[in-house]
Amino acid sequence: MNLIAHRGFSSKAPENTFASFDMAIKNGFNIIELDVQLTKDKVPIIIHDYEIDRTTNGAGLVKEFDYKHIQELDAGNWFSALFKGERVPTLKDVLDKYINNAHLQIELKSEEKELSEVVINLIHESGWSKKLNKLPYKVPGFSITSFNLNHVIKTLEISPNFRVGWLVNNVSKDKILKTLSKHNISMIIPNVNDNLWNDKEFIKFLIDRNLVMCAWGAKSENDVLKMKKIGAEAMTVDWPDLAKKVN
Repeated sequence: MNLIAHRGFSSKAPENTFASFDMAIKNGFNIIELDVQLTKDKVPIIIHDYEIDRTTNGAGLVKEFDYKHIQELDAGNWFSALFKGERVPTLKDVLDKYINNAHLQIELKSEEKELSEVVINLIHESGWSKKLNKLPYKVPGFSITSFNLNHVIKTLEISPNFRVGWLVNNVSKDKILKTLSKHNISMIIPNVNDNLWNDKEFIKFLIDRNLVMCAWGAKSENDVLKMKKIGAEAMTVDWPDLAKKVN
């Protein structure tokens, strides 16, 4: 099972920063999940929360500030003084830095309608669209994910050949089937505790349809063992070093 470094090596470095991504790659975890939001002036940046309060020394909503303001914030000191001075990266900088040595699982986080188009344009401009591969999680490579079904559908409309995953949490089987009948979604990504995983027949049905089944929300090594036993293709973990020991 592929282990995805969730927001980088986020148990040992400040999430969604170059320090976290570099640490993941240095330790052999080249599949990295990251979150993208748009600033007020529509610059795609890497940050998880809608607010900047938790992971920077600023306060307020991401969408309230231009990138010029956010780039001055400290995004590392909240985690440890060792990471003081880390900044919130832009998606462009991340794409440029890791084009040859990572698989990026890019989660479209914020709700702006234009987010998917902005991200896709950057992927094309940076040369990442040439990294498309039939094999999931090949390095280098990329995939696009979102809880927001509108982002998923929009991404497929613009770039139908992209590998796109729908993050779900207790979404009904009927809704999943109805959505899959209309849209060529590549991956379904339920929470590790989602009831879907208990329906072995349905999971087999999805896998037989060539859907890549992944998981999010791991809290323990037991979650890793559970997903491996079920047959998940991949899962996100904050602590890939510990997960590797039981994978």
